[in-house]
Amino acid sequence: MNLAEQIALCQHHQQVLVFNAFNQDTAWALGSALKTAAESRQFALAIDISVNQHGWFSYLMPGATAENTDWARRKRNLVDLLGISSYAAGLMLQQRQTTLAERYGVNPRDYAAFGGGIPLRVAQVGIIGSITVSGAPQRDDHNLVIGVVAQLTGAGVLTLLPEPAI
Repeated sequence: MNLAEQIALCQHHQQVLVFNAFNQDTAWALGSALKTAAESRQFALAIDISVNQHGWFSYLMPGATAENTDWARRKRNLVDLLGISSYAAGLMLQQRQTTLAERYGVNPRDYAAFGGGIPLRVAQVGIIGSITVSGAPQRDDHNLVIGVVAQLTGAGVLTLLPEPAI
């Protein structure tokens, strides 16, 4: 899958991954499902669900570190800034052959264009926050979030980003 196809796939994910409603109970169910999915893959992640820049679910799995929490913060900041997945942002920067600092004037210490963060969308409302994980390779972080959110929103089984061709 080439770069343009990966970007198109990320855009498709963003269109279909929409919750009908979202509250603290939904955040708990989503965070718990992310934790369970990560455990099944033997990932040690930082998990963050934020609504209107307030933390509604935060969990640091055994084996994850403060560094993972910091990466999640940086990915969340990027999702909040651009309103797209942190993975899609990285792909677009790669396609345009530029960096976050050059394109947006932001400090890479506070923003990260690596997979694991997606906008939290609600039908009839729009983006209300972000869902972010960090601790696995970036494509795995992204695919984990996409897969779990697809299950909880009823989007069905989505095509995930493939392993890079060697």
